[in-house]
Amino acid sequence: MSVFVRRAERRDLPAIAEIYNYAVRELTASFDTEERTLADREHWFAEHDDCYPIYVAVDGDEVVGWACLSPFSERKAYAHTVEDSVYVHPNHWRCGVGSRLLSAVMSAARRLGYHAVIARIAGDAAASVALHRRFGFTEVGVMREVGRKFGRWLDVIIMEALLE
Repeated sequence: MSVFVRRAERRDLPAIAEIYNYAVRELTASFDTEERTLADREHWFAEHDDCYPIYVAVDGDEVVGWACLSPFSERKAYAHTVEDSVYVHPNHWRCGVGSRLLSAVMSAARRLGYHAVIARIAGDAAASVALHRRFGFTEVGVMREVGRKFGRWLDVIIMEALLE
């Protein structure tokens, strides 16, 4: 496997949607309960400008994962804080794809001058927690039973990396 990471392009949106929609259908990684359409992804892509980059991991010609930075909140006092998202195709789990993607977004966050990166992770996503710990994130809280998916209540672990 020869995976490289690059900025996402509009042509990547079908693969990004497919990877995300798998998480919607099968995992607690996303708290969405309905799949996103390609039109939804187009709108999302347009909102992610140079201040909130999207990256894809590519193996050959195939997009096998994606990650992005998003605003943590629309309130102005949070302007120096972003949230990360990382999604990897299940055929490429445990192959280092998530690490490469998180490395790209963390480098971007530093380059763009953000102070903090937040990760909201489902309480049962031990691999995601471990990935974020490897990049200097610490657990700063748990929101108990704030989501409901697949007939059960879900906790959310809040992790934070301070960049300055």
